[in-house]
Amino acid sequence: MNLKNLVFAAVSLFFLTVNSQSRGVFVSTESDVTKIALEKLATQISFSKSNIEAVKKSKLIDSKIILLNTEKDKAWIKKFKLNTSDIKSEGFQIINKENDTYLIASDEAGLMYGILELKDQLKLYGVNSKFKEKTENPHFSFRAVKFNLPWSSYRIGESLHLHMKTVKDTVFWEGYLDMMAENRLNALTLWNLHPFTFMIQPEKFPEATQFTGQEFKDWQKFWRTLFKMAKDRNIETYIINWNIITSPGITETHDVANYKDDLEWHYGFTPADTSQVIVDYMRETITQTINEYPNLTGLGVSIGERMKMPMEDAMKWVESTFIEGMKNADRKVKFIHRAPFKVEPEVAREYIESYTDTEGPIIMEFKFNWSHGHSTPNLAITHGGKVSDQYWNPKPKNYKMAWMMRNEDFIMLNWGNTAFIKEHIKVNDFPDITMGYFIGSETYIPAKEYRMNLNVKYNWKYAYEKDWEFYQMWGRLMYDPKTSDDYFIKNFKYRYGDEVGEPLFKALQLGSEMPLRFSTFYRGTWDFTIYAEGFLNGKQLYRNYKEAEDAFIRIDEMITHPTLDPLYLNIDTYTNLKLKGDSISEEQVSPLEIAKEMEQNGLKILQLCESMKDKNTKDEANFNIEVNDVKSWANMSLYFADKLMAGIYLDEAIKTKSEVKRVKAIQYLKKASKHWLDLIDSTKQYQEVSLLHIRSFKFSWELYYPRVLKDIEIAENIKF
Repeated sequence: MNLKNLVFAAVSLFFLTVNSQSRGVFVSTESDVTKIALEKLATQISFSKSNIEAVKKSKLIDSKIILLNTEKDKAWIKKFKLNTSDIKSEGFQIINKENDTYLIASDEAGLMYGILELKDQLKLYGVNSKFKEKTENPHFSFRAVKFNLPWSSYRIGESLHLHMKTVKDTVFWEGYLDMMAENRLNALTLWNLHPFTFMIQPEKFPEATQFTGQEFKDWQKFWRTLFKMAKDRNIETYIINWNIITSPGITETHDVANYKDDLEWHYGFTPADTSQVIVDYMRETITQTINEYPNLTGLGVSIGERMKMPMEDAMKWVESTFIEGMKNADRKVKFIHRAPFKVEPEVAREYIESYTDTEGPIIMEFKFNWSHGHSTPNLAITHGGKVSDQYWNPKPKNYKMAWMMRNEDFIMLNWGNTAFIKEHIKVNDFPDITMGYFIGSETYIPAKEYRMNLNVKYNWKYAYEKDWEFYQMWGRLMYDPKTSDDYFIKNFKYRYGDEVGEPLFKALQLGSEMPLRFSTFYRGTWDFTIYAEGFLNGKQLYRNYKEAEDAFIRIDEMITHPTLDPLYLNIDTYTNLKLKGDSISEEQVSPLEIAKEMEQNGLKILQLCESMKDKNTKDEANFNIEVNDVKSWANMSLYFADKLMAGIYLDEAIKTKSEVKRVKAIQYLKKASKHWLDLIDSTKQYQEVSLLHIRSFKFSWELYYPRVLKDIEIAENIKF
């Protein structure tokens, strides 16, 4: 054998020895939660599984992973001479001693997260790497997803109803719940108008029954499977509805709450129907639902839709339906109460702080910056417009707050910005008051993949899989806001390769600034008033105009539209100050500053994309889609920058009757139109899709190019 063959044989033997290392997992008691987590760990390494009593006899096992509970396994912890840290609920500690790894937690949830952490380390650092010692505890105890159901849906449209089959498939849910667990999201909140008759056949109100026979049994099986799968992954489940909405059977039999002919506008603030039959029906239905679904964690109530009534009457209605229904059930459940839309905190607090029949603190859900949470990290408005600290000052007696971070602004393009999430948590985490966050949408269901062009190749099945950065960054940072960007960069490298992972991460961070800045500069309120990635304001479509194109935000409108954050100046205010010779404070942000930032970001993203060309990549199909997404954000950023500059010059031209400045504005608008053409090119991977923001119309960036050019015409035709 020559020297070359000897070296090859030696190296092969070395790798064979390392890879054939025997591993074993030892546990005192195994729950469904740890069992599923260990199944996930087994996708990275092979191991035997034994009772902890066998740990000393396992001489043939080279590397042991020993799972310990701080309460149940105190004797073993003492026997192994382990110095444990302060481990809270859902927290864990990893300790290495010689070749063995000890995973210690105070509960099953912590063990699950610890096991998934081991899996994560093996994935990111290699199966032969040594586990990294660490102690982790959750920053927030409530880390929720808002998931709107496509049946009895809050809004109506093709983009919601096309998910019906997918969302009824428990295979979809198994993957979605696995994703939540891996990202340490621990609450699934399911929202629709009236969920109860999809879950039960009301015993005392048989006329309300919606499904019978096998169809009803299928619904029962679906819900029971879903709630059990969630529980086995440490995920709480809540059903949340809008009021006052009843089942079709109750409406037709008793001629009450007759909204079915006007369902598209059910969310209007119309007079409440407080008929006694509705109160009795709701109370009994809530009790029966709790009793029939033992794995359901809790309920939630949203008031303010069909409840045009004094606040005190609305709170009395909730008390006589939800609170009484929960009180009459066989067990206590958790309760989510959306902060009432009318800002009368003293009335709402008086009722809510009197409730004693719920498990744990009540969760008060508070819409952050109304329907557009991905904007400024400063609380500027909530539903109803006004901001008051009276819900948390003085400190609540029996409830804690959770911010609702709605996303109605990016549905097509991937989004992820760790700096924004960290800053948001820093600014809005009130000690012993803020319990956590909800993340999710009213207009987008992340189930069936319907966005991609049919000729585009991609390697995922469900929509949420494309949106992986959104869930990973929000979930991990809610659990630990100190999580380093290095962790997320390693995930990019794992997916797409060492050479391109970091530049792609940086490009996405920069690109994701665009919708944040836009939604801070251009004030939105309810759902359709902003669609940042499309530069749309759908309010016009719902209130005044008839064509989809009319939703596009015109240059003249952008000049005078108010900002969301009061520290931001709109163009009109800025030019008035400038022309008067007045300065702006250091805290204030001018449209000129935003334009400069957006231009710098856009150009930097394109540089990063250029740097990734011809580099070694993994999963080329998905990588190319991600690159096109960040290019699209770059083009949007550059378009936004030039449109801001055009707005500044055009407003000054009008106020000073300057033809020179009008010409400058037109030059910027023509430059902006070229960026929009680049945007059309970088978004060709998407097909035209139904978009609720523009009612029944289809959306594509190409559709709005004529309106981009219309801005030039507006500037040319303004009379001095």
